[in-house]
Parts: sequence; C-alpha cells; structure tokens
Amino acid sequence: MLTTLDKCSSLSIDLSSLMTNQGLTVTQAANSMGISTRTVRRYVKSGKLHAEFIRGNHGGEFRISAIPPELMKGKTLDKEPGQAIDTLQGLLHELQQQNLQLAAQLGAATERVHTLESQVKLLTTGKQPWWRRLFRRISRNSA
Repeated sequence: MLTTLDKCSSLSIDLSSLMTNQGLTVTQAANSMGISTRTVRRYVKSGKLHAEFIRGNHGGEFRISAIPPELMKGKTLDKEPGQAIDTLQGLLHELQQQNLQLAAQLGAATERVHTLESQVKLLTTGKQPWWRRLFRRISRNSA
C-alpha cells in the first residue's frame, strides 16, 4: 500500500512497511514526520492528527491512520542530487560574508571600547580622595 502524502512536492513515502492493520504508532508517526513523540501527542490532543486509542495488554496507545500533507511540509526530497550541494555552498558563502562583516564590526567596537577606557582612565587617574589631599596639605604645612 503506497500512500501519497503530498502530491504538490512529489513526495511519496511507502508507509506499508511501518503500518500495521491498526495504523502507525506514535513513534513511527514521529519518525516519518521528523518531529518528536511529544509533538505528535500534542497534535493528537489539539486535533491536528486523527488517532484512535487502542487498548493493549500493557495499557493503551494511540494509532495514527493517516498523516495530513500540511504536517509533512518539512520533509521534501530534492529533485536533483546536486541541488542540495549548490544550496549548501550558497549558504556557506553567505555565512562567510556575514562573518567577515561581523568581524569588522567587532573590530571597530573593540577599538571604540579601548578609546573610551583610555579616556576614563585619564579622567580618573589624577584625582585623589579629598581626605588624602587634606592630609597631604596638613603634613606639608607641619613639616
């Protein structure tokens, strides 16, 4: 049994190997959609996924009979094998350019911080507490 999940993106997955006569388990559905089991349970609770509760020997579990195509939007296959490599190379180039820009901004910001630190140091270096200056005057006058 071949189930077509999304005809627009020409993505079809053979769920017959995963499905029993009762449907997909939560784990199987999560693996096929590329999400966590907690997310699948949240989808069932919110009504995004239709599931049946099956009672078993060790408690009950949900069985998902069909996965809607809108929940499979993250799972797409490339039409050409080289397309993914080209996309990744483009992203790599873009990230390298951003890295260079950020490095230049960081250098400018670091230089500005050093300038401000030196200005603060100049403003605070010459000043002594009032009591120290007072005692220095008193000690000079008494000597």
